[in-house]
Amino acid sequence: MRTASLRLSAAAVAACLGLAPGWAQTPPRDAPPHPDGPHQTLPVLPGDRPALSGADSAAPVVPAAPPAAAVLPPPLVVPTRPVELPAPPTVSADAAGAAVPMPGGLRVTFGRDSADLNPATEGAVQKLVKDAPTVPAPATFSVVAHAAGTPDDPSTARRLSLSRALAVRSVLIRSGIASQRIYVRALGASEPAPSGVSPDRVDISVAVPPPPGASAPTEKAAP
Repeated sequence: MRTASLRLSAAAVAACLGLAPGWAQTPPRDAPPHPDGPHQTLPVLPGDRPALSGADSAAPVVPAAPPAAAVLPPPLVVPTRPVELPAPPTVSADAAGAAVPMPGGLRVTFGRDSADLNPATEGAVQKLVKDAPTVPAPATFSVVAHAAGTPDDPSTARRLSLSRALAVRSVLIRSGIASQRIYVRALGASEPAPSGVSPDRVDISVAVPPPPGASAPTEKAAP
């Protein structure tokens, strides 16, 4: 009874593994030895690879020449947008105003209630750009605009000072200064003008970035 049950168990195992009947009684000749002793043998299951020998164990074949280099497509050329220049400022031959040098920059005055430049003030701003240093890095320009006004109507003076600042900024950009290097502030009548200084003015300060490792520059205050 015990032998029959063992045979049935072996047959059941063979059926589960997909082995041919009788595999437990007659192991193949090339079956590996059983770890429990030489009298035991392990079955060779389907899919087992026999050990390579002879010509089968030779080194893989190496091609005589390397493969051809891959052909890369040409680089993609992305068109860049041209720099958009602002509208030219209004320049009138009879516009009031003057250009006065100041420490570290230039002061441009305007006629009352006007944001027009005249040929002299426009030329002075262009000359300021031409004389600006470019080493160790291109200079930056700070444009601070003012306008006469009254405390009960600050917005009108602020808008007028902004128009004046944009007129000067237009001259700077059209003279070759990148917009990223121009800083504009329209103060209107928020800061009283010093004695003897016109309230209708734009102060342009030029600053040169320091070389790497040096401290940041300090802007010189306009008198």
